[in-house]
Amino acid sequence: SVGDGFGDNQAVPNGDECLDEYGTSTNNSRHGCPDGDEDGWADSEDMFPMDSTQWSDADGDGYGDNPNGNGADMFPLVPTQWEDADGDGYGDNQAGVNPDAFPMDSTQWSDADGDGYGDNAEGNYPDNCPWDYGYENNGCPANPTDADDGSASDQSDSATSSVKGGGLE
Repeated sequence: SVGDGFGDNQAVPNGDECLDEYGTSTNNSRHGCPDGDEDGWADSEDMFPMDSTQWSDADGDGYGDNPNGNGADMFPLVPTQWEDADGDGYGDNQAGVNPDAFPMDSTQWSDADGDGYGDNAEGNYPDNCPWDYGYENNGCPANPTDADDGSASDQSDSATSSVKGGGLE
């Protein structure tokens, strides 16, 4: 007996699992083992043995699963995501699974055509053409019938006279 208060009979519930070491662990099956951060988890089972607010990391990304602990993992079952700065439920790691295209805007998270306008029609700077890449009219492509890429179509655009093949030269 090492005087840690856990009985030496390992066959009984809460028996000392570390007979030759003083310990205070009480969680899981390792009772009476060393627990450096005093969170109740034996150091041998504690993924964060020096942080009493964290003890597990289910996805192995180095961020703890306790949402109220230090360095909490916002996505405890997704190893490629752990942070969500804007709180919209999409991870900020652009190289991870299902990343947030707008990590600082909680109203947008997706940009399917990659033009910089968000796909959420109710969010900030919505894309009027979410499946077509473009910069005109909030994410729409230039008017295909407009030879000089102006805002008016060629039918009503006096600038077509200056475009090669557009009429007058």
